[in-house]
Amino acid sequence: MKNQYNQVNMFTIRMTIILAMLISSIHTIAQEQVNLNFIEAVNRVLARNPNLASAEASLEASRANIAIAKSNYLPGLNILGSLSQSKEATFSQTAGVIPSSSALVGASLSQMVYNETYVANTKIQKYLFASDEELYRNTRNTTISAAGMSYIGLLFAIDLLEVQQENILITEQNLLASKDRLEVGSTDMQEVLRWELQFFSDRQAIESQKAAVIIRRGSLNQLLNDPIETKVYPEKMTLKNNGFIFSSEVVAALANDESKALIIRDYMVELGLANSPELASYDQQLLAQDRQLKADKRWAIPTFNFDASTNAKFALNEEDTEATDSDQGFWKFGITMLYPLVDGGANIKRVKQSKIQLSAMELQRNDLRNSIEQSIRASMAVVISDFLNIGFAAEQAEAAHKNYKLVYEAYYVGESSLLDLLDAQNQKLVADISSRVVLYTFFDDLLAVEQEIGFFPFQESEENVKEVIEELERRLLELP
Repeated sequence: MKNQYNQVNMFTIRMTIILAMLISSIHTIAQEQVNLNFIEAVNRVLARNPNLASAEASLEASRANIAIAKSNYLPGLNILGSLSQSKEATFSQTAGVIPSSSALVGASLSQMVYNETYVANTKIQKYLFASDEELYRNTRNTTISAAGMSYIGLLFAIDLLEVQQENILITEQNLLASKDRLEVGSTDMQEVLRWELQFFSDRQAIESQKAAVIIRRGSLNQLLNDPIETKVYPEKMTLKNNGFIFSSEVVAALANDESKALIIRDYMVELGLANSPELASYDQQLLAQDRQLKADKRWAIPTFNFDASTNAKFALNEEDTEATDSDQGFWKFGITMLYPLVDGGANIKRVKQSKIQLSAMELQRNDLRNSIEQSIRASMAVVISDFLNIGFAAEQAEAAHKNYKLVYEAYYVGESSLLDLLDAQNQKLVADISSRVVLYTFFDDLLAVEQEIGFFPFQESEENVKEVIEELERRLLELP
């Protein structure tokens, strides 16, 4: 009777698993499937992300300010025309005798020779555009980081699902072992039921993790601008291919030495301060403010402008023709100079105001620099810790696997209890999960550092990445 019960129960469990896998397989076929590696995912996000496209459009609008400022250097041409009717002919100092019924056409040309305000504004707009370029680079870096972290999150969720699926196979193995023990009379039905409860508990954990995978996929698909339910299958990440400086054997071997870790942090800070788009943007704004100060100091420099104009008038009535034949056209040209003498002290106040603004911006720039340095140092300390923990977690998982194997063998022959085996299996599961958590936390934190230093190795040429790593190795080894 017990054997019949066991066979029916195991048949039900196996059919449940097969049916779930079949439904999942059919659903997968019905959906679009995309295989991506890390670099492909990031590049697709950069090409398709609407927020980044909007930032590019804003940058182009900012570029137009330079052309608008330069337009003041170009000549201005105006065409004029008028029709007039009066009681009798009149006289104008610029147009001469104007018939009672007449038409006037003319043109004027203006060319700026020198205007400090226009010269300064052109240079300032170039600096401000350079600042906007750095802000766009910062937006791009943020997009890269968001894409990378979303990819890592999906990979982590899938990896945890695989751990849970492996764990339920172990539970099924233990369930079968308990049934074997029941048949030989070394245990009771209560122990079999306990393993069945564990099996269904593991099934619940798997279903919860499947939901986590779906949520992570949706987040990545949103960044990719793909249908939310697209089945994205990410390629595995490794320390060798995705570990940046930690792919170096030299860095990996010396990272646990605090004095060497300090060298690594110093080097990352150096890279960050040289590549930071936020700091570069602020530097361009400082240059713009400095040029504005110079323009304010030059308020007494005169402005020169070239002007030329011409016009012609025509009588509309024959009786007025003779009166206008001798003076039908007019022209003039010349250079004008504007020299400001007194402006109520406003020019002097503007110089003082620009100095104060420049001084305040320099203080803010120093504060920003210190904040960036502190953030990079703190983030690198975390990343180094993450890297070292990867090795510890791997050793922990290996020990848990060995322990479980020994306890299972003892349980199968009746030398170990149910609680011992449950505890060993739980330790193995926790260790496996912990090893994944540490690994993907490292990739997440490393990506955050790459964003802070403005250097993504997977977006750079192999030569640049090799140069960066070799320089760090040289400093760590103190080679000449």
